[in-house]
Amino acid sequence: MYKKSKSIHVKSSASLLFNNLSTLVLPEKQITTYAVVHKTVVNLCSCSMSSGTGSHSTSHKQVSCKDPSITQVPSILQAKFCTLNGRNVLVLCSQQGVQMFESDGSVMVFWYALPALDSTQGLHFTRGIAVLPENHIAVGVYTGEILIFKVPPQGTNITLLDTLKCHDQPITSIATEGAVMASADNTGIIAVWEMVKDEIGRVAKINGGGSSCSSVVVYKQMVIAGYGSGHIRVFDAFKGSMMAEICAHARWIHAIDIAPESGLLISTSEDTYVRVWSLTKKGEEIFVQLEQTENVAETQLTGAQFLDPAGRSFCVAGYDSSVVVHYTKTE
Repeated sequence: MYKKSKSIHVKSSASLLFNNLSTLVLPEKQITTYAVVHKTVVNLCSCSMSSGTGSHSTSHKQVSCKDPSITQVPSILQAKFCTLNGRNVLVLCSQQGVQMFESDGSVMVFWYALPALDSTQGLHFTRGIAVLPENHIAVGVYTGEILIFKVPPQGTNITLLDTLKCHDQPITSIATEGAVMASADNTGIIAVWEMVKDEIGRVAKINGGGSSCSSVVVYKQMVIAGYGSGHIRVFDAFKGSMMAEICAHARWIHAIDIAPESGLLISTSEDTYVRVWSLTKKGEEIFVQLEQTENVAETQLTGAQFLDPAGRSFCVAGYDSSVVVHYTKTE
């Protein structure tokens, strides 16, 4: 079904984080940019293809959280490209707050700092990034809150519109499909939200069973979640009921992603395997089938992304590796 194709090399290795790989594909420019977090920097690698010769050229850049008020460069927990109406932005979640850059990392356009804490309150950070309609971006916080930002088509007039409260534990992952959003936390609890006009309300709460939920996606009014226990569970987004449970991996799942046009799902884990699943929804039932398993030898996998909506190709990143491995469909 898939075979390994040419890999991409970034400047430094990937940290062991949830969802540590993001891609920005610009078909009209034949450019794909990859973002992988290494401690305090984000490695950006832009690959362009020459239409005349078919050859590739790459350019590299490292982006860090920058602000005159920061005395020590903070660790970054997640970086994600967000495609909005009229622009693309790179969002960084760190121990200090949220920063937004132009998609090439050249210019910082927004900086939101978390309130200062005393030494008794432990670590504070942001984590979990997703796009909502009308150029809204949701970002999770260690308190369990979700920050909602409004981003204009151009310029730096980015504003914090709302703060959603539901979780009691730090946010691990956020995903959206249209106006439906799912947020997960350290205890595995998932909250489902829906945006109506500019108002976001909670429509369901799914109990986690105590195992951390590291990655979520939303697909056809279903929430698909990967857990530290190695399970993948599929829930009805509005009823909160479980539709399927898969014993997918032997160790912690770090990332899942969905190809919305084909219903293909990929999952990566610390067990060194990436697996491809097909999802078919018939009425109130969901059918899941394992399509392919690939081993990336001696590599704890930290991120996975499809490179097109149909799932014709995908890539994965792994801990302590500077290689982004590509797989392409053979059919």
